[in-house]
Amino acid sequence: MITFGLLILCGLIALTMLGVGGFVVLLKLGIIVREAQRPTYQDYGSYTIDQGREVRPEEDQQAPDTVYRAERRD
Repeated sequence: MITFGLLILCGLIALTMLGVGGFVVLLKLGIIVREAQRPTYQDYGSYTIDQGREVRPEEDQQAPDTVYRAERRD
């Protein structure tokens, strides 16, 4: 009789854990859906080419005016 009671208790604990896990998953999915429905941020600023600088690959960029070289000492 004791083993049958322990078996029922273990089954109830397992069902409780599954229920809690399912609740957490549904809660997280609800948060994801709510965040996905939020409107995206709109930047209404006015930008011109003069406000920025040209971005080029490193190969195309000019070397800086000052070049640091190691001096050779004999």
